[in-house]
This record gives sequence, C-alpha cells and structure tokens, in this order.
Amino acid sequence: MTADALKALAHLHFHSTPTRNDVWRETRFHIDGLHAGVLAEVLDAVDRAESSPDSSPTGVVVRGQRGAGKTHLLSRVRELIQLRGGYFFLVSLLDADAFWGSVAASVVDGLHQPVDDDGSTQLHLSLNRLVDLLGLPVVTRMAVTGRVPLTPDRLDEFVAALGRLNRQIGIGSRDTARALALLAGSDARAQDVAMSYLLAGEEAEVGERAAWGIRPAQRFPQHLVSDVSRLLSLTGPSVVAVDQVDGLIAQVANRSHTSADGRGGGADGWAAAVQLDRVASGLMELRELTRRTVSVLALLPVSWAVIKGNAVDTVQDRFREASPLEAIPDRETGRALIERRLTAHYAETGFVPPYASWPIRPEAFDDAVDFTPRQLLINVERHIRSCVQSGTVTELTHLGTVTEAPTAGPAPAGRPALEILDERYAALRAAAPVGGLLDPANEDAEVPALLAAGLDAWVRENPDDDFTQDTIPTRKPVLHARLRRTLDDRTGDEAHWAFRAIAAQHYNAELARLRNACVAAGLASGVAQRRLYILRNDDWPKSPGRRKAVEEFVAAGGQTLPLGENDLRSLVALRTLLAEESDGLSEWLIERRPASRTALLKAALADAGREMLDGNDPDAGTVDPVDPADVPQDLTLLAAGATRDESDSADPADVPRQRPPQEAVDTPGGVYLRVGDDCETGDPVHVELTALRKHTAIFAGSGSGKTVLIRRLVEECALLGVSAIVLDPNNDLARLGDAWPREPRGWAGGDAQAAADYHDAVEVVVWTPGREGGRPLTFQPLPDLGEVSDDPDEFTLAVDSAVDALAPRAQVAAATAKAMRGQAVLRQVLRHYGRTGDRSSLDGLIALLRDLPEGVSELAGAAVIAADMAENLDAARINDPLFGGTGDPADPGTLLSPAPGKRARVSVISFVGRPARRSGRASSADSRWRCSHGSSAIPPGIGRWVACW
Repeated sequence: MTADALKALAHLHFHSTPTRNDVWRETRFHIDGLHAGVLAEVLDAVDRAESSPDSSPTGVVVRGQRGAGKTHLLSRVRELIQLRGGYFFLVSLLDADAFWGSVAASVVDGLHQPVDDDGSTQLHLSLNRLVDLLGLPVVTRMAVTGRVPLTPDRLDEFVAALGRLNRQIGIGSRDTARALALLAGSDARAQDVAMSYLLAGEEAEVGERAAWGIRPAQRFPQHLVSDVSRLLSLTGPSVVAVDQVDGLIAQVANRSHTSADGRGGGADGWAAAVQLDRVASGLMELRELTRRTVSVLALLPVSWAVIKGNAVDTVQDRFREASPLEAIPDRETGRALIERRLTAHYAETGFVPPYASWPIRPEAFDDAVDFTPRQLLINVERHIRSCVQSGTVTELTHLGTVTEAPTAGPAPAGRPALEILDERYAALRAAAPVGGLLDPANEDAEVPALLAAGLDAWVRENPDDDFTQDTIPTRKPVLHARLRRTLDDRTGDEAHWAFRAIAAQHYNAELARLRNACVAAGLASGVAQRRLYILRNDDWPKSPGRRKAVEEFVAAGGQTLPLGENDLRSLVALRTLLAEESDGLSEWLIERRPASRTALLKAALADAGREMLDGNDPDAGTVDPVDPADVPQDLTLLAAGATRDESDSADPADVPRQRPPQEAVDTPGGVYLRVGDDCETGDPVHVELTALRKHTAIFAGSGSGKTVLIRRLVEECALLGVSAIVLDPNNDLARLGDAWPREPRGWAGGDAQAAADYHDAVEVVVWTPGREGGRPLTFQPLPDLGEVSDDPDEFTLAVDSAVDALAPRAQVAAATAKAMRGQAVLRQVLRHYGRTGDRSSLDGLIALLRDLPEGVSELAGAAVIAADMAENLDAARINDPLFGGTGDPADPGTLLSPAPGKRARVSVISFVGRPARRSGRASSADSRWRCSHGSSAIPPGIGRWVACW
C-alpha cells in the first residue's frame, strides 16, 4: 500500500492561507461547530437589516488572530445571505487616502461575482429581481438584464418605472440605475461608460453619458455606494465586509510608530492619526450611507486597538464587538476539519484510506484545542509532506510533535523525470498559440489565467517563501493578478505586486482600466509595499487625458512592462504543465525555475527578496533563455547583465523623477540657475538669480510639472545660500530634505555630487501648523510692539498692521459705524499695550481687552466694545489653532536662519491633514503675518530669501 499511499499524499495541498477571493468560493469544508457564536451574531444583524428597509443596523467587528478563520467565516456569511436572497460585498482597503474609492471599486467588483454555476452575477440577479418588482414588459426586462441589446428608450422606461415604485430612489439614484443596466449589457463601449461613472471617474468624451440619459457631472464615490445600496435594498439585504485591512493599518502605524494607545511617536505621528481618522470616519459613514446593510469589519485585535486608540469615539458606537475568534473549540471539530479535506482528496485520487483521518491518528486530535484552524492544517500538511519526502508513511499520534520535512532527501523525481518534463515544456512552448492573447477582446479572458500560472510556478520554485496570490474574478476583473507576501504575522502587514494588461484600444477603455487598476492596487505615492505593473507592448497615446493619467501612475510608483512572445510562450506552457500536474513537477519547478527566468517576472519581482537567475544558467536544462527583446528598457532596475546606451531617449509616458540641483553658472552678466533642459534641443535652460527678486507665477496644466519646477528652484537657490519658506498645502514638497535612495535614470555627470552637496549643506525643516505631534507652528497676529515703541513711524506701522490682522477675527472689519468704533478702540488699546506691556502676545492683548483700564479710550462704551472683541478673538483662537495657538511663532528669523555649518535653511510649512476651510485661513494668516513683519524682522546675514506656495 505504500506506493499508492505516497502517490495519493504527494498531490495533497490544504490551501491553509485563503486569499480574499476565496470568500467567493463554495465553502466545501465548513464545520458547523467552528465559530458558531460569532456567525450567529452576524446573522442576527442580517435579520435586523432585512426588517429595516430605510436604515442599517449596528455593524459587527470580528476579531481574531491570523489563521483563526476570519476569511472562512466571511465566506460562510456570503453563502447564507445569498441563500436568503441578499447580496454580499467584500471591501479591500489599500490606501487610507482613497477609502471611498476603494469601497466603490469593491462594490463594482462584487456586482460581477457569480452566484451560480451558470455564471449569473449579483448584478444580473439584482436587476432580474428589480424588473420583476417593477412589472416591466418582457422586452424591456430582457434589455435591462443584458439578454438583448439595450436602447435609450428601454432605459428610460426602466427608470420611469423605478420612480413610480419609489420616488425618492427613482429621482436620487436614477443615473446609477442607468449605469448598472449598461454594465449588465454586452456592449463593451457602454460598459466602459458605466464603469467610469460608477467608479467616480470623469467623462472621457463629452456627451458619452448624456447619450444614455446620465448626467455628465462627476460623482463622489460615497454617493455612488449609497445609490447602489438604495437600489439593492429594494430587493434584499446586503452585507459589506471589510477584510484584510490589517496591512493598511500596519503600514500607517509603522510609518509613524503609532501604538495601540493612540499616541504617535515622532514627527509623522499627526499624519498617521489623520489617515487613521479617515479610515475610521469612512467605516462610520458606511453604516450611515447605506440601507438594509450590515457592515462587518474583520481584522486582527491589534488593528482594532489602533483604530479605537486613534479614531473618534463615535466609530466605536457604530460597531459592536463580536466574541473573539479563538482556537479550535474541541477535538471533534479539529478532527472534522481534517477528515472532510482528506475524504474529498482521497475520493478524487481513488485511494481508500484505513480510516477517515489517516495518516493522523484519532487520538492526535486531543491536542487540537491548542491550535487555530490554520495552524492545525499547516501541522498536518507538514507531517504529510515529511512522509512523502522520506518515502515512508508514519501515523501521527501527537499534533505537537510534527517535525519539519527534510530539505534535502531522496527526490521522487530523478534525472529521467526532469528530462521528460524538459522535453514536454519545450514542446509546449514551441506549439503555444500566442497570437491574439493580448488583443483587447482577450485580455480579460486570457491574461489572468496566464499570470496565475506564472506566479503559481514562481511561488512553487521556492516553497519555503510566504507568498500567496489572489484569485481573480472571471468577469470584468480590475486587476489580472496580485502576488502578496506577509511581512509581519502579528500586524498583518503585507507587500503586494499587482499586474494588469491594457492593450491599445478605445480611449475610454484604456483610461478607465488604468485608473481602476491604480485604485484596486492601492497605488499611492510613498507607499513602498504597493506595486502595480501595467503590461503593454504599445506606446501610450499622447492625448492629454491619457498622458495625465499615465504621469500620475508613474509618479505614484507604477511601471509599464512589455509582455513579449517568449514570455507568452513560457506562460502558456506553464499553464498546461500545472494543469497536468505530472509526477515530479514540483521538483522540476524547484530545479529548473522557469518562471524566474521570464523577463516579465525577472523585472517585476526583482525586489521580492529572491535571487533572480540569468537565462543562460548552465544548469537550466532546456528551459528557454531570456530574450533580450523581452527585457524592459525603461526600468531603473534592469535585469542582471542588461545594459543601456545613455543616449537612449525615455518613453514620453515614463516621467522620471526630478534631477538633483546642479551648480549654478556664474557669468559676468550675473548668476544663472539651471532649471532643466529644452525638450526639443536638449540644451540646458537657465534663469538669472536676480530675476527671482520679483514675484514669479507658474501657469500650467495639472501634471505638467509645476511642483517639480518649484522644487528645483528652491534647491538651486539653497545651494547659493538663499533660504526659502515653502507653503505646502498638499504635502507635495515635504520631502525636500530626503536623500535619493539610488541614482535615478537620466543623471548626468556631476549630478550625484550636486545632490550630495545639497543634502550636506542645506537644512530642511518641516513645520506642521496645528499638529502638536510634529513640529507645530503658529501665525502670531501681533508684532513685538515694544521693540519698535521708540520709533514713532515704525510703531505706527506696526499698530496699523496689527489692526488689519486682528479686525476680521474681532468681528470689526465691516464698513459699518459699529465696526468703525471697534477698530478705533482696538487701535487705542494696541497703542497702550505696545507702550506699557511686556513682549506682545495675543493672550496679553485679550486679557487687556477683557478688563479695559480707565483712560485707554475715551469713546462711549469702549469697555463694552473691548470686552466683546476679547470674546471674539478668544473664540477665533479656539476655532482655529493656527491663530495665535501653541507652537513656535512663524518668525522669519527662525524660518530663514540656518543652523551653524549649514549654507541655507528651507522651511516647509506643511498643511497636510488640516481641514480645507482652515488651509485657506492659514494662507490669509500667513499674508497678514508677512505684512506685520517688516524688513527688520529678517535676521542679519539673510540678504536673500524666497517664499513659495
């Protein structure tokens, strides 16, 4: 029996680490006794949602350590709610700044998920139920549900009937209803229009939406999610599950050293708190904006602790904590988990075991209560793998005594088996039908399966690595593949490599696919663990819309890679080999490593922590060498051994990072800064330094490089000893002090030395107004009146400036008689305060106004007017911490004076995380600050300085 037993066990794999897409698969191995209490709590919330057509019940938080069964629980919830006639959506959050964009993309993805073996999706199911409810004619029903072509007239008929059924939803959600009907149809162009609308995108072509009765205005993604929820609520309840959010929370917390107690440990702590608040606020609004919907949040206990420690209190009120997912409750449940999987596998292979759990003895499950479900599966599979590699099957009697399988031992596949697979692989490559695989009509159908085969082989080439890949939906996938690697088991932090093929096609389709892929991949500037590769063999068109989208994609870290014929042949051959699963395939993959030798994966996974092989390895057997034509030439990290002629021109869509500052040109006519190169001639472009004494404005379209040019000017000036104050409302320039991690493509001679000189000689300080977790800065409205009290002219100018700055906040800036009297009292009080008080401060002025001494003003009612202004100024300070709040005052002497040994100081005043209404006030406060500080405020030795915003 040993040979048959080893053969049966050789191909056993439990898939103990489910991916988020496994939620959509049938739960073949569900055990009723596992986490029954938590499942009951979720289903109880579903019952409440079903009976509440106009609202949503309190959400449910499912906490559990990795491997406790959170994803499996959600899969069971999905099955049960769909059996009840409801809908299920799985949200993946990869970027805190795009919470609602991620939710909208996940909802659209969920609509495309199948609900039966015939391929019917949740979208088709919901529309079928809705048209039945509306009582539409048969032809209109078939058109709206995608069974016959849809026309604008049929769409109008559908929306009119919806308004008659529910006027509020019919009016408020009619555009979204039209988009859902278009999405269900077979017209690819109409589907692209619908996708762009549902994902809150801009109209790609003027009038494309109006042709279907959809208003052209761009919608907010949260409003679209609300619309879809309202429409679905007409026919059933929904569950929106947020799973695997731990990676996002871990990244935010790690960047700022934020702990579970809610305190950020460093200058970036405030930024992390803002991002966590965005996630938490989104989770809170998820319940408020949906109908008949249960929000389920599945995450690690440490992640929930971070949210509770950093979020506003009301978030916790919107979610109820279910009982934590614990270890396996008893031996019977543990035994059932293993027996159900082994029984299914043995039935598929035709092997009859001595008993259901063989080769795990029944008494071994006495230890099951010490394991999570995943740990149990891993231990059992580890024992079986050890048996296969040793060639002897032993029965396990204690789960805790499993030993690792030997890493080197008798290989079941000898040289002949490897050579047979070499020949089979070569034959499959030669015969691979690769024509048309990347055509627009085939990219969604063919590319995901090919990439899945390539990544599966790549993972199996080194089975000890902790890599998994997502299962991609078969209909309208936003991404074609995603590889994940767990970086921290405790926090759930992960690294992702996402792939999407975009062939040359209609403008709308290309633009929508690129933008949707960026959202789904979580691609964001500064997030190193999220990578997106667009597979494309054609140049990107130079139309403004697509060029802007490509520039944003590249700026966020995305890359475009070719998928050549050699790689396509390899992927087609690997897909067949993996489907055949011949004897010795695992050993052949480890020995030959065919996936690692493809140009695509060699380039894309160069930073995945695994050695990448050259295609001409002498031990590579008959595995195909890498075709140099397949090696992407637009990457900073080239494949091993690849070279590039420095004269090669860059792809217009591949926007390199800004080059470092270079030495200025000192000519008899003056000092000139080099700010770039002429796009047509390549000649350097210079600007005379003295020209920057005047105000300079930069006008250009979005994505054209305005911020890059400002950064270049600041850096070049700093090298010449010119300090700068930079107002940064969008966090575009906060990295002026960061050194280059490596030399970018396109650097010329002297660039590396210039960059080193800049970072050695220039001090960059980032100020964070209103955020005590960083380096707080406040705009003080009062100059030091006492310092200029001996100069009548300077004193009068300082008082006038202070009145101009304080009058709007004191509510005496209007052109009324009452306001004029208020300004007069304020001016008299400031004169008295400047001549009799100590160093001027807003606190001292408010105290003086609140208790005005006699004789300061002779105007009637001056004390009442002054007290009223004191209250207004105090209220303004409370409402806007930037106005005379805590932190270093925005003193030019502080902002512009470099530390000893430094040539210049660049003070970046970052308003990131500040509410938009306050960002505007900060700008006006800064203007008043500049007016109230005359030239005498500039410290000695700072003869030249620039201000940028």
